[in-house]
Amino acid sequence: MKIFRNSVWLCLNFELLDCCRYRVLDIFPTNDCIILFKVDTDSVAVRPIAISLESFKSGLKNKEITSSEYVLPNFMLQSEDNASTDHIAKRDSNYEIIKPLISDSEFLFNYATKKRFSQLAQYSQQIRVDRKSITRLLTKYWLYGQSIMSLLPAYSNSGGFGKDKTVSNKDLGAPVNPRTLAVERYKKFILTDDIKAKFKLSLKKYYLKETGISLVKTYEQFLRDHFEDELRVSNLEGRPPYIPTIKQFRYWTNKLFSKDEITLKRTSENDYLRNKRGVLGSVIDKSFLPGTTFEIDATVADVHIVSEFGTQYVLGRPTIYMIADRASRMIVGMHVSLFHASWRAARQAIANCFIEKTQYCREFGVNISSPDWPCFHVPRNLMCDNGEMIGLKPKDVVTPMTSLLFGPPYRPETKGVIERSFKIINDDSLHELLGNTRLGTVIRGRRDPRKDACHTLKEVTTIIIKSVLEHNRSILKELGYSSSLLVENDLTPTPANYWKIHLAKQKQDLKLANEDEVIAEILPPAEVSMTRNGIEFNGLYYSCSEVLEKSLASIARTSGRWRLEARIDENTTNYIYVKLEPKGKFLRCELLSRSRMFANKTMIDADFMQDWVEIKKELNPVSIESIDDMKQRKQSKKEAKKRLKASPKIPFSQKRKNIRQKRKDELLSTTNVITSDNRCEAKVITQQSTVAEVVALPIGRARKNRSSNEND
Repeated sequence: MKIFRNSVWLCLNFELLDCCRYRVLDIFPTNDCIILFKVDTDSVAVRPIAISLESFKSGLKNKEITSSEYVLPNFMLQSEDNASTDHIAKRDSNYEIIKPLISDSEFLFNYATKKRFSQLAQYSQQIRVDRKSITRLLTKYWLYGQSIMSLLPAYSNSGGFGKDKTVSNKDLGAPVNPRTLAVERYKKFILTDDIKAKFKLSLKKYYLKETGISLVKTYEQFLRDHFEDELRVSNLEGRPPYIPTIKQFRYWTNKLFSKDEITLKRTSENDYLRNKRGVLGSVIDKSFLPGTTFEIDATVADVHIVSEFGTQYVLGRPTIYMIADRASRMIVGMHVSLFHASWRAARQAIANCFIEKTQYCREFGVNISSPDWPCFHVPRNLMCDNGEMIGLKPKDVVTPMTSLLFGPPYRPETKGVIERSFKIINDDSLHELLGNTRLGTVIRGRRDPRKDACHTLKEVTTIIIKSVLEHNRSILKELGYSSSLLVENDLTPTPANYWKIHLAKQKQDLKLANEDEVIAEILPPAEVSMTRNGIEFNGLYYSCSEVLEKSLASIARTSGRWRLEARIDENTTNYIYVKLEPKGKFLRCELLSRSRMFANKTMIDADFMQDWVEIKKELNPVSIESIDDMKQRKQSKKEAKKRLKASPKIPFSQKRKNIRQKRKDELLSTTNVITSDNRCEAKVITQQSTVAEVVALPIGRARKNRSSNEND
């Protein structure tokens, strides 16, 4: 069984460790040492321990140590968007305190192996932070999986979160005291919501612009606009005006607008990108361990596709996102969609990279086992370009798990592995399909490839998955010169063999990711509705065992629907992840049979169906036949009113007498139904109507047989 950093193991009857769970913090193969951290403890200050790596493997072999899991607390399983700026700032501040320590592998080794260790005390004096506080932060960081999100404040239920203080007559903050008794200081101004709104208005008008004035000048202009009368009266009375101070104005400027928002508003886009944007990471040229650097990029596939609901609907060319390991050339994640290169599509590829692939391949009809594509890890660095990954959203979501490295613009060679992978996929698989654009732009006289398009998004994705698996099994000569492990073990230089042998020898830089954390952080968020028919999203209905156990559909039918937070896997419509309770975790909900038409399809097909229905409504909002029917009904109504006016005026009591008899007479006069009660009467009526329709014909000569019959 392979051992990864951040994995959790349960020790049972192992002589070197207590009977509890331990997390692997790091592995030092050269020193035959593995660093473990005890997670089953209530102490706020726990030191890691070090044992022999061979002893640990022996415990695994004797089944004294088994694989286990550790459930993360609820405050970590939340989206970055739902966390407050104060909590994020506290988390980042805590991370900066311990960052030099956790990034130093020598510190971890010495801290776990030496009983007396003075480096932590020296570091505490250097940064002027209490040593116990640093120890608590390290314990929390190691306990919850060595993620920056573990440093979030764990008091989500405490205080009035997100609420402003109630305004009262008592002023807030420190009192204003004069230095001498001879001078009388001003009276502190009590801010109200109306004054805060005026703050915001003045800041937008004078300060938050490219050509905006300074904050002090904005404050002066704010006083001229809103406190003119108070300034005049106080000047005549010779007293300090009762106005907000510059300190209050500056405080609420930073309260109402973030520093980044102020920077964006007060500078041009080009100046911000050139001089004020964040520059993160650096290029790592020499990378020989799997997991040190993953590369991510997107390209447009060289083939046009059609909708699964009709080949007459051409959808254009899909976007392929891929993630590759720089060292082994292994493709570790992918995503194919109709979205252009964007964070929405990139996060799907990242989620696919961090979790196991068997379920993903099964959705597209490719049955594999875990060893066929053994990539479900978080790298140390993720290399990307200055496109969709440069924004604040990816930074906030991805950096808690891994570091982002940005290549220089117009330099595709900095991501040469993934760029080469795109060429291989297009040349070997997509250029053979109908509707391909291998010849480039369409030239006049050449057949438009869209006329030959016949493959769906699911078919193209299946082809790309098989091509990726074939690439991971293909022979690459460069790998044979990259590591001696392939030669020592007489293995073919393929990406899969390079990956597996380095993991087996513990020469890797990978980290296991918690699947619940990946679902909560990486997958695209969405809002769903709990209805009487199930959980509704985008016209599709889902459910799970918890919905049935708690009778949520019945509650929605009687009390009305409500919204729930969800995470969507856009590769399939067969399931979504829904958080049924605000403090709970995301549960997988399967597609109900009422939406079976969309089974085994992608979310793009569901979006296409909604667009198709809307287009049909727009093309024919009211049918022409209904217009004619409406005119006919109006004309019939007019004629009925005329008949009503022309009918003789009789009392209403006379009009409603003998309704049953009138109904029976109407039936006898308009139908051929004969009952036992009116058989004779009906016969007379029938004879009369028959006589009225008789036509006289010439009388012919009498026949013998007829006369004989008459005589008889």
